[in-house]
Amino acid sequence: MALQENPLANFRSFPGINEAWELVKTGLVIINEKLYRLELWHSFSNPDIPYYVSVYSQEDGVWKRVGAECMPVGPSGDEAMGAAMAYLSEKVAVGKAD
Repeated sequence: MALQENPLANFRSFPGINEAWELVKTGLVIINEKLYRLELWHSFSNPDIPYYVSVYSQEDGVWKRVGAECMPVGPSGDEAMGAAMAYLSEKVAVGKAD
């Protein structure tokens, strides 16, 4: 079996590693002067969730994860990132982003 160039994509050839995720991109959005960090992750091990975005807000200089219900996923990175941004803009509009 030929090894792929990215070791994360070839995670099954490493004993004991059951999952592999790669941080693809980070983004920062500001809504009503509040900072939100978006991290786009790509899964090599879960084809049902190929892309996932974790969302954090900054409070007193510390990044905290935004609510558990916010787990934007998508078949492409752009779709997952767009879903995260739509979630934030909708929640902030009604005052429930954190």
